[in-house]
Amino acid sequence: MNENISKILGRIAARLVAISTFIFAISLVWEMINLSDFAKNLGYVACIILAISVVIMMACFCDTIQKPLRIFGLLALILAILYAPLCIGTYYLQLSIVALNPLELSSDVIQAINFKPGSPTFAIDMLGYTFLSLSTLAAGFGLIETKDKVLRIFCLFHGALAIPTIASPIISGLFLSSSGETDFTGHLVLLFWCAVFTPIALLFMKYFKRTYPEK
Repeated sequence: MNENISKILGRIAARLVAISTFIFAISLVWEMINLSDFAKNLGYVACIILAISVVIMMACFCDTIQKPLRIFGLLALILAILYAPLCIGTYYLQLSIVALNPLELSSDVIQAINFKPGSPTFAIDMLGYTFLSLSTLAAGFGLIETKDKVLRIFCLFHGALAIPTIASPIISGLFLSSSGETDFTGHLVLLFWCAVFTPIALLFMKYFKRTYPEK
């Protein structure tokens, strides 16, 4: 891919990542203030756009990284590709089957696939975000320039979140009230995640704006 095209697409994708993460954060706050299906579905749509944008961003990162470090760009892209379908599939299932129930499935079936801590879809979603964390971890190892130090720190820190993320389905009880309903603990955790991931997107925008020497 032409490097200039990669930089342009990378900036666009990183901008979309930042915007979709911000919209997701708004949906979380909205749910905490006034729980509604619209706020929940807004978050699902934002996360679908986020997943697609992350893959494009990492593809452009892989194309622009210096040749000796390209293996880290390739690993970041592969892990992003593993992340995207798991999370897109989860959210599309919520927007289509759970929200609309076109086949008039029983409440037990809908409850089984409804997204909440402890459900199968929650486990699949957390597996996807584990791959996203590992994707940024790989990207962090590929960022060795001094001017990329802050982005590297954020990517490595986000990469370390793979450990609690993969453990989340096992400790789902932490995100549920005594009655078994979802409480706001998960929302607060996700808002923290947004506060970490948004700067990564903004810093990748800055990364793609720079001019690099010929590889």
